Amino acid sequence: MIHILPMFLFYAPEMGESGICSLSPEESFHCAKVLRMRPGQALRLTDGNGLLCDAELAVVDARCCAAQVTRVLKRPDEEGNTRPSVHIVMAPTKNMDRTEWFLEKAIEVGLGRASFVQCARSERKSLKMERLEAIAVSAMKQSLHTYLPRIDGLCSLETFLDKEARDFASRSEKSEASLPVQATSDTLPNPLLSEEKKNEDKGENRNRPLQKFIAYCGPEYEKKDYLKLLDPKADARVLIGPEGDFSPEEVALCVEHGYIPVSLGESRLRTETAALYAAWAPAFLKARSS
Repeated sequence: MIHILPMFLFYAPEMGESGICSLSPEESFHCAKVLRMRPGQALRLTDGNGLLCDAELAVVDARCCAAQVTRVLKRPDEEGNTRPSVHIVMAPTKNMDRTEWFLEKAIEVGLGRASFVQCARSERKSLKMERLEAIAVSAMKQSLHTYLPRIDGLCSLETFLDKEARDFASRSEKSEASLPVQATSDTLPNPLLSEEKKNEDKGENRNRPLQKFIAYCGPEYEKKDYLKLLDPKADARVLIGPEGDFSPEEVALCVEHGYIPVSLGESRLRTETAALYAAWAPAFLKARSS
């Protein structure tokens, strides 16, 4: 097992397993002007998709640094190096600092993907995606992760659910086309683990079942304990509502789309705290079961 030593980690999305790669203007400026690194110095690179390499600086320029890959440390999907399994779908907070705090901390503890939705009681109608993406890169590097979470822009809750249903239908058709003739109900997905994911998009794991949850405070449905339902071998997608919570109509719509109402405990949590708890729990359970 390779232990990551304290070393400067840079994000290089176009990096390969060998050869020279260029750093982005932002990473180049940080390398040349902030860290004042020099040619020949060692650094570590990740492509944000699971590849981790040692490298040596070949060119130092504030606009475009270049590095020579010297050794592959980790490859995508190797044991101990798989994409985090949780996808948080949340209504961004009115105070954007709180949403940014969630994103940073969730990536540090192991977030696979974040989507932002606008609900009936939402107070925020826009997001600065470039800033969120920069926060994501910084948090990935800070925590020495090799996967950069996918960040989806703001859309309505209804739009998100419609797209999810279309994507699932498309994937189901592909799955059915490849099923053996003798397949029985025993070979089909468990209703609780309701989707088979095919790694067609960044942020999705490979052929893992998906659990779908909606965390909310209302009394309309009996809520199960989130931690008790989580399966460490499955991916999790969790809906987190705005400060005013989901409306009863939104909860009903999500349940129709296969989401299971859950409780995150007896305490009433802020939106960003609930989202962070939901993101942290799968990593905690996985570590406890290993």
